[in-house]
Amino acid sequence: MQGLAATLLILALSGCGSGDEDVGAVLIIESEPEDGASIQIGGKMYGETPRTIRGLPAGQYYAILNQYGYKRTTRSIILPETGEVHILAQMEPIVGYLTLESDPPLAKVYLDGVRYLGETPLVAKPIPIGRYSYELRLENYLTLQNDVEILEDRRYSFTHRFTPMKAQIQVFSRPSDATIYINDVIQKKTTPTRFSLSPGIYTVGIYKKGYILAEQVLDLGPNDQDAVDLRLEEGEVPPGMILIPAGEFTFGVSGGAPDEAPQRKIDLDAFYIDKLEVTNRQYAQTFPAHIFNTRLADYPVSGVSWNQAVEYATAVGKRLPTETEWEKAARGTDGREFPWGDRLDPSLGNVEKGFDARVSRVGHYRGGASPYGVMDMAGNVYEWTYDWYQPYEGNTVITTEYGQVFRVLRGGSYRSELFDVRAARRHYDRMESAREDYGFRCAKDVEELKPKRAP
Repeated sequence: MQGLAATLLILALSGCGSGDEDVGAVLIIESEPEDGASIQIGGKMYGETPRTIRGLPAGQYYAILNQYGYKRTTRSIILPETGEVHILAQMEPIVGYLTLESDPPLAKVYLDGVRYLGETPLVAKPIPIGRYSYELRLENYLTLQNDVEILEDRRYSFTHRFTPMKAQIQVFSRPSDATIYINDVIQKKTTPTRFSLSPGIYTVGIYKKGYILAEQVLDLGPNDQDAVDLRLEEGEVPPGMILIPAGEFTFGVSGGAPDEAPQRKIDLDAFYIDKLEVTNRQYAQTFPAHIFNTRLADYPVSGVSWNQAVEYATAVGKRLPTETEWEKAARGTDGREFPWGDRLDPSLGNVEKGFDARVSRVGHYRGGASPYGVMDMAGNVYEWTYDWYQPYEGNTVITTEYGQVFRVLRGGSYRSELFDVRAARRHYDRMESAREDYGFRCAKDVEELKPKRAP
């Protein structure tokens, strides 16, 4: 009897039965996560999942399931004399590993546009082998798409940089039909109109003959919607200059450096000041002997002395600003610490750039404009003013440097720390000194442009 039982067991394991498929237990085999796995039992193929198999004698079997993209799966089966046995085989995918990074991060990642994988950075995400298209989606940025073929146990790594959606701005003026400047470049359109611009900081200027140029600084993010609506005032301003209106402003600082005190109110007449520092190009137009790298034409002229600055200003019909004029143009009337406000932000000026620092193109730091729209009044190059280095009225601190020996420079330079680019900060040097980070801008009296009355 034992020999007969062993023979029956061997026959069962080999898949050999009586041939009568209508008797015995019923075997149902399914597979997850997909159907279609091939079934092999005892060396015989039984089609694909899901499959109902009849006619196998009672006994123990091993079912082998194979499917593309999945590891081979083996299941042990005990089949009784009668009844139903249900096998659900969990197929383990064959995978590779996908790493995705993006700039900016936190983009949502979708496989074939449907399956959500997570957010960037996505690190070593297991992906079943095969060909795929994946998408990175980030609000206010253009969707990124890439194709990849994942192979078994391979690791794939991709870094993607998003392109931001453009911002939309509407530009109005009163009166209308005015010329528009964006970052000092004249545009073909006139007001009213709209522009599509890449994210960034822009100076939008509006000008019409017989009116004073008006400007507004915009900090545009991806897909922003903004508007500029400026009312122009009648008048004329010299090209490249800004009108600083007459009136009172806060001058000096109490509690800063000793030579900045005391803080007080000063009433100034209106004056004009250059919007930008004098450039190499401008300086060479007046003094052709000035040699410079042509790539630096629109960078501030530097390495100039007070005497050279005065000589240039006189030659072009202007002058150097006084200390009080310079400070008002830099900080406005509200006593702010920096041209852009009171917060410490080295990204708004060419400051604290370290040992290898260099000058930058004039007007590059749009977000650091003063309340009047004057550029680069914190950092880039020190700027000569007309005044001697003297104590302020009411300052009782005595120092041997005061007197008619040194002239005052303002604004700090690309080498300066934030403390030294404050609008009230004073620096001084001899008139003949020409350090490589010394430059200047010019001023002009408003009265000089008023027409003379007939006698």
